[in-house]
Amino acid sequence: MNHSRRMFIISTLGLAGLGSTSGCLDVLSRSEPAFLSYKGIKVQWATDRVQGYVADLCWLWSDGQSRIFGWEPEEYPDIVRTATDVAVSDETFRALQERFTGVRFLVGLSSVETANLSLLESDFGHLDVSRERFNRLQFGDGIQVNPTDSGVRIRAIQKGEHNDPTDWTVTIGTKNLAEQFPDSQVPEPN
Repeated sequence: MNHSRRMFIISTLGLAGLGSTSGCLDVLSRSEPAFLSYKGIKVQWATDRVQGYVADLCWLWSDGQSRIFGWEPEEYPDIVRTATDVAVSDETFRALQERFTGVRFLVGLSSVETANLSLLESDFGHLDVSRERFNRLQFGDGIQVNPTDSGVRIRAIQKGEHNDPTDWTVTIGTKNLAEQFPDSQVPEPN
């Protein structure tokens, strides 16, 4: 929205405060379609040598068109139930909180318009999200985002509206943190 139009709206409505929100109105008008390209869980624990060791407990990538790949934690096989049902239950979340000093849920979103490029070229970036939002967002969902100066904001989620992953190639292995990081004093599961 150009400057003179903003001033016209402000003077017409008599709202001096609208000028401070005009950037927000521009952002809302720039909604873009996106798809879920990454789901990950990062955990942190302290050792006698390091205050906060951080590692990926689970990560899954998707090109949004034909495949999903990554790994799930061997110790928590209920996180990845299917390629379109990746969620952390209350019970598993409590177990993670008891085992680790920190648990973070991340999602990556990519632009539908540049999906033919590499994931890095179409990537909007990774967002820290709540466990509830992590559980709600699934591969194949349509997502509307608002680009911001610092990344992207999720505006809407349409279940299964992006691309049906039923026929996608799914390659999900398992990893054990203690085996992956043998010298890092990974806490044992409870």
